[in-house]
Amino acid sequence: MLEHMEDRAELGLNDWHLCVLLDVIAPLDPVGMNQRDLAGDTPLDMAYRLSRRERMDTLESLGAFGDRQFRDWPGLGTFMPHDKYIHQPARYGNVKILHARHQLGGSLNDRDVLGNTPLHLLVTHGHLKAARYFITHYARYGLDLYAKNSDGNTPRNIAQLQGEHALAQALLNAEVDNSVRALRVWREMGLNHAGAMDAAP
Repeated sequence: MLEHMEDRAELGLNDWHLCVLLDVIAPLDPVGMNQRDLAGDTPLDMAYRLSRRERMDTLESLGAFGDRQFRDWPGLGTFMPHDKYIHQPARYGNVKILHARHQLGGSLNDRDVLGNTPLHLLVTHGHLKAARYFITHYARYGLDLYAKNSDGNTPRNIAQLQGEHALAQALLNAEVDNSVRALRVWREMGLNHAGAMDAAP
């Protein structure tokens, strides 16, 4: 995934950031656990955003800095408790209808009464082929891969809980791709919030 990422240092990604992003065992050296990437995120901020619970626990126990608002932020999308326009086709795994409704302006980040996005519902109801389609095309549909439902679960958490490890890995790959893409945009725009945040009192 990131084996050939030559620009990792330019993006401000240290070993702790990569540990969170790739959801792997943490480095033993606490040095760098509060370093900020180009977007100004510490590894703990990233763990909060991506709902990496084990990484959160490790970093918090080591005294890492992080903004707890990221931990509780549910993600993009509007809560639409009685919506059938977007959520009904997701419950049935109907990719064509979801695509058509997105084309007509429907958001695939809108939430049902339990805080589930259509991607949550596709995974929950076992529509794995449909879920893979939207994971593969997450950028086209503007999907918030890190959206948390009212139980605090992302679609990846649900896939893991259901034993769908290949799907969880596909979601992890998409999360990594999305995070690295965003940091590259920050770099191309000449933005560096890491330096600005470190200079703040």
